[in-house]
Amino acid sequence: MKDNDKIDDTFLARWLNNELTEKELSDFKNSEDYVAYKKIAQKSTLFRVPAFDETRTFEAIQHKIYHQNKKVKKLVPNWVYVMAAAAVLVFGFFLFKEDQTTITCGVGEQLAYVLPDGSQVELNGNSSIIYVEKKWKEGKRELDITGEGYFKVKKGSTFSVTTKEGKISVLGTQFNIQSIDEFLAVECYEGKVKVENKVEKTILTPGKGVKINQAVKQNYIVTDSVPNWKVNKYNYNAIPLKVVFKDLQNVYQLKFINNGVDLSKLYTGKLLKNDINKALQIICKPMNITFEVKEKTVIISQ
Repeated sequence: MKDNDKIDDTFLARWLNNELTEKELSDFKNSEDYVAYKKIAQKSTLFRVPAFDETRTFEAIQHKIYHQNKKVKKLVPNWVYVMAAAAVLVFGFFLFKEDQTTITCGVGEQLAYVLPDGSQVELNGNSSIIYVEKKWKEGKRELDITGEGYFKVKKGSTFSVTTKEGKISVLGTQFNIQSIDEFLAVECYEGKVKVENKVEKTILTPGKGVKINQAVKQNYIVTDSVPNWKVNKYNYNAIPLKVVFKDLQNVYQLKFINNGVDLSKLYTGKLLKNDINKALQIICKPMNITFEVKEKTVIISQ
């Protein structure tokens, strides 16, 4: 955009809403900063704003923008800072480390994120992904995940998600991954999903799921069209307590202190969503677990 152009306070809002005139849009697209800010707008989508350090996030965005331009650093027009400030409001926690990008979703939050190829991931609370953008530009669609995420993958080259418990590969599909300490659950909603661990390989088709708990595999049928957590419904069939308590932590936004409870024990039942004490009673009583609630902290003992 030309330096002598006057940008009013509504310029960016009109751009995001496709309300610029042809001349304004043409001048904007010809500016050196257009690519960087178009990318910010495409990647920033969030269900609700999590708590985060605004200064740190803003500095990370500015750092990213700086390294996208290899020329001598120049003065940035005022509208650029407005755009960066707007991005802070819609980003989750982003960490840029060289070419590595980390996206983190806090406890009790849900975060939607657009990957470099246009594929989408929706992260459940207390989850994160890591990827190297340079590899994606080379056609290698790879990322690591900790926690739980629902993916909508665009068709193209192989799309791979690595967890500590195994690797999931697809071409174009919709699937959910949950990975927590030696437990891995993968559900396929569209297309085909390949799940591999150190022992074997499983191919999932729509309506099929597999869970691997401490190297023991079990296939199951998926009856819903989206993961349970997306519709706030939690039912369990022989699921480790560590998974159950992580879900409870996200639903009620609580901190847990474990005093000797074996979280590898399997639980069958449901999670009540509107009463923390009743929810804990339903889970803990059949498992012979005692609990104490202190404000936003739950202490479980056995």
